[in-house]
Amino acid sequence: MRLRENTFAKIITLIILLLIPIILLYTLSMQTSMQVIKEEVHSLQQKDINFLADEFNKSVTTLSSLGFLLSEDIHIQQLQTLHLIESAYERNDERLRIMERLRLLNVSQRWDTQYSILAPANQEFVSTNTYVTYDLESVKEQLAPNWKYQEMVTQNIVQQRFVRHIVKPKSKLVDLDRAGIIVEISFPEEHIIKDLDTFKETGKGDPFLYHLQGDTIQNKTANQAMIDEIHALVQSGALKPNASNDPVNIGGKRYLVTFALIPTLNWYLVDYVPIENMLQPIVKTQVLFYVSVVLLLILGLLAAYLLYRNVQRPISLLIRNVKRLQEGNYSTRITVNPKNEFSYLFARFNDMAAETERLIEKVYVEELRRREANVKQLQSQINPHFLYNCFALIRSLARLDKKESVMMMSMHLAKYYRYTTRVEKLTATLKEELQLLESYLEIQKFHIQHMSYRVDVPESMLRLELPRLLLQPIVENAVLHGIEQFDGDGLITIRGESAAGWHSIIVEDNGVGMTEEALQALERELMHAPDDHTGCALWNIKQRMLLQYGPSASLSFEIRKQGGLAVKLTWQAQP
Repeated sequence: MRLRENTFAKIITLIILLLIPIILLYTLSMQTSMQVIKEEVHSLQQKDINFLADEFNKSVTTLSSLGFLLSEDIHIQQLQTLHLIESAYERNDERLRIMERLRLLNVSQRWDTQYSILAPANQEFVSTNTYVTYDLESVKEQLAPNWKYQEMVTQNIVQQRFVRHIVKPKSKLVDLDRAGIIVEISFPEEHIIKDLDTFKETGKGDPFLYHLQGDTIQNKTANQAMIDEIHALVQSGALKPNASNDPVNIGGKRYLVTFALIPTLNWYLVDYVPIENMLQPIVKTQVLFYVSVVLLLILGLLAAYLLYRNVQRPISLLIRNVKRLQEGNYSTRITVNPKNEFSYLFARFNDMAAETERLIEKVYVEELRRREANVKQLQSQINPHFLYNCFALIRSLARLDKKESVMMMSMHLAKYYRYTTRVEKLTATLKEELQLLESYLEIQKFHIQHMSYRVDVPESMLRLELPRLLLQPIVENAVLHGIEQFDGDGLITIRGESAAGWHSIIVEDNGVGMTEEALQALERELMHAPDDHTGCALWNIKQRMLLQYGPSASLSFEIRKQGGLAVKLTWQAQP
C-alpha cells in the first residue's frame, strides 16, 4: 500500500508533526527564560555585592572622616603643647580627656576601631588601645597616607589590619619628626570577615575581598580552591574585575563571578554563584517537560501500535484478500479473528467469497455444458447429404468395379465419422484435427476431380490443444463455396504459423472468393448471435475461440489477390 493511502502512516506522521513544533517552541522558550534568569540573577547578585561593598566603603569613609576631624580638633591639637603644662596632674587630666574623646568616637562606630594620636615634637602619645606604646620608628615603617592592609604586632599578637595615617600638617609626610599631629586609624580584618560571614549566611554566595596583588580576606568557611581558581583567572585575563563577565568554567562547572570595587580600600568584593544552582528550577522543569514528551511519545506509539494492530493490519489483510479475489483466487478466506468490528467485516467477506466461488463454479459448469452442447450442435450440423452422397459414390464405384477406390473411400469415411462422433473429450490436438481434414478432403476429391490440397504446419504446433471440430467447418466452406463452383484447378492450403507467443492457422483457397461488400456483411453477421436466417458455423467457431483462449483470440477473413479467400484463426500461446 502506498504511503499516501496508508492511514497508519498518516497518523504517525501527524503525531510527529504535532510534537516537533511543541518541542521547538518549548526549547526556544526555555532558552529565552534561562537567558532572562541569568541576566536577572547577575543583576541581583551585582546589586547585593554592590550593597555590601557600599557598606564597607561607607564605614571606611566614616573612619577616614573621623580621622580628619580628630586631626583638626582643637582639643586634640593641644597634645602638641601638653609639655608646656607645668602640673603633672593637669597634664594627665588632659590626656584622659583626649582618650575619653577617642573612646566616645570608637563606641559610636560599627566597628571596633583603634585611634592613636602622636605628637612627635614632645613625644606625647594617646591611644584607645592602652597596650600600644609610642614608637615613631614603627609609624615611619608603617606609614599609610591611604588605607593599607598590613601586619601589625600588639603585645606579641600578630594581626592583619587596615591602617591609615593623617599627618598635620600634610607637608610633613616626608619628615614625621617635625609633624605636629599624627592620627593613626586602624581596624582588624575580623570586622570584615564577620560581615562576610553574615552576608554568606543569607544564602548569597561565598564572598571574599580580593586585591589585585593577590591578597584576600575570606569568610570563615570560604572555599580556598575556588578563590585560587578565580585569582588564576584574573591573572590570566579571563576575568576582568572592572567589567561584566560571562560565566566561566571552574572545575567542570559554570560559575557567574561578580566584582564590586571598594574605592576607599582599593579592594574588590568578589562573589561567585554556580549557574546550575540558579537554573536548577528551570532545569527541573525542562527535564520534567522532556520526560513528559517522552512519555507522550511512548503513549502515542502505543496508541499507534494498537491502531496498527486493530485497524491497519485488518485493513491490509482485507485488501490483500480482495486482491486475491481480483486475481481469480476465489477460495481465499480470512481466518483471523481481531475481536472487534472487523470480525463482522471478515465474516461478510468470507460469505461473499464463498458465494462468489459458488456462482463462479455454477457459471463454469454451465459454460462447460454450453460448450459441450456447441460441440454436439456442430456434430449434428454435419450435412447428412454428405453421407448420402458418399454412399451413392461408393455404389457407383462398386458398379464400375473400382475396388481400390471403394476401399479408400470407405476408410476415409470411417475415420471421418469416428472422429466427429466422439464426445467424451471437447479438445483435440492439432494433429488429430489435421487428420480429420485430410480424410474429409480425400473424400471430397472423389466428388471434385479438379481439387487438390496442401498442409503446411510446423511440427512444433501439432501438439497444440484445440476445440474439437474447430477447423472442419472452415475447410468445408472453402470446398463448397470456393472450389466446387470454380472452373479451374482448385487448391486448398492449410498453413500454421507460430511466432512471438502467438499461434495462427490459415485456410486458403483459390476459388471464386467473395466481394468486398459480401465480406463486410459476413463480418457484421459474426458480431451477433445467429438466427433462423443466418448460419451458425462461423459464429460458433468464433465463440469457441473466445471461450478457449480469451478475448485476445480472433477469427479474420482476407480476400486473396490471387483469387479466393483466406480464413485466419489467431490465439495467444498459453503458459
